[in-house]
Amino acid sequence: MESNEQVMTSLYTKEVLEFAAVGVRFASLLEQASSLSERAFVHEAILVLPQLYLSTLRLPDYLYSPEEDYIEEFVTEETYEGVRLRVAELLGEKDSFLSCQGEEMQYSDTPLAAFVSEYLADVYQQTVNLLGILRDENEEALPAAIGRCLFYFHSYYGLHLLEALTALHRLHTQLQSSSDDEEDNRDDEEEDDEDDKRLNEDLLY
Repeated sequence: MESNEQVMTSLYTKEVLEFAAVGVRFASLLEQASSLSERAFVHEAILVLPQLYLSTLRLPDYLYSPEEDYIEEFVTEETYEGVRLRVAELLGEKDSFLSCQGEEMQYSDTPLAAFVSEYLADVYQQTVNLLGILRDENEEALPAAIGRCLFYFHSYYGLHLLEALTALHRLHTQLQSSSDDEEDNRDDEEEDDEDDKRLNEDLLY
């Protein structure tokens, strides 16, 4: 563990700056979800989520105590719900999936319903809370803020990120398969049109 009394110039490490860059990209994606197509959103999400997971793992391991450290939060309940609803409306029925990973599974013999929108909002909440400290250049609070991000990452939202990614991967595969089928159908229709054209030409001669 690194001491929170480190020299301030060492706070903005390469790992912290990489997290900030990926975090901003992820946050922007969720905030703009309502203006994107389902296909575009899913494609971008499955690209940025693995990067966010990795960049969070690489953050310096600062100490954090939920009982002792008070750090400003930037994501309100209203903001969280707004992000969740935008993703839920975009994905529609495809928002839900079956989860076997949650702690609740110890009380259930069957998979439980979970929602991509809720899990992504969980990731958004903790990511943006840290981005807010970075944006404000609050160097005094930054070590504990990084520690808080990692604390909740290991507690729950790292798993939520991975489960949402898995669900989105399945959806991406379905969308890709559907797109391929539509392209095959167009090719078949074009071939049929060419055959009809050649047949009509033969009849004329």
